[in-house]
Amino acid sequence: MGMTHILAVDDDATVLHSVRRVLEKAGFTVTVASNGREALALIARQRPDLVVLDIIMPEMDGLEVCRRIRADPFIARLPILFLTAKGRPTDIAEGLDAGGDDFLTKPFEVVELPARVRALLRRAPGGTLDVEAEHLIVGELKLHSIRSEVHVGDRLVNLTSVEHQLLHYLMQHPAQPIAAEQLLEDVWQYPKGTGDPILVRVHIANLRAKIEPEPDTPRYIRNVRGRGYMLTG
Repeated sequence: MGMTHILAVDDDATVLHSVRRVLEKAGFTVTVASNGREALALIARQRPDLVVLDIIMPEMDGLEVCRRIRADPFIARLPILFLTAKGRPTDIAEGLDAGGDDFLTKPFEVVELPARVRALLRRAPGGTLDVEAEHLIVGELKLHSIRSEVHVGDRLVNLTSVEHQLLHYLMQHPAQPIAAEQLLEDVWQYPKGTGDPILVRVHIANLRAKIEPEPDTPRYIRNVRGRGYMLTG
C-alpha cells in the first residue's frame, strides 16, 4: 500500500492537512488539491489510485468533479470517497447518484478513513469481481461481467461501478435474502460490523430507479422483511 497514490480534495486547509496526515501515517502517498479544477488537472497528470473528495467547494463542487470523472472513459472507474459535513440521506444520495462509491461524514474517526480507502481499493477494477462468464443472466436481467451495463429485457441500462458490483453480487445469489451487513462485507469489503447500512439503501434505491419498471413496487430487487434484499428474475 505504500506506493498507493491518493488525491485529497477540500477547500478547508485544516481538514486537508488532517486527511493528508492520517492517510500518510497509514502508508499512502497523498497529493492535495484545494478546489475542483485543480483536482481535475492533477487527476489528468498524475492518475491517482483513489480520490477523497469534499462536496461543498467554491467554483466547482465535488458533485461536478465526480460527474466529470465518470464522463471521462480514461478515468471513469476511479474510486471516489466523498468526505463531507453533509450527512442527510438526501445529500448522501446525491453524492452517490453523481457516481461516488462511498461517503464519510466529518468529523471522522482517525482509523475509519484509511479503512474506507483500503476497502474501496480492494474493490477497484481488477480486484474481486468474478468475471468468469461474459454475462450473468437471471430472468430478464442480463448483466455484462466487465462493462458497467445491464439489459433489462430489450432495454440497455448503464450503471456506475458500484451499482454494477452490487447487482452482480445479487445476481450471483438469486432468490436469497441478503442482509445489508452482509453486502457491506462482501461487496464493499468492509470488516464485520463496520460500514453504514445507509450506503446499501441508497445504492439499492438508485439501482431500482434504473432497472425497475415501478421503483416504488420493485419487481427485481425486493425487500424481505427482517432479512434484507432478494433478487428475483
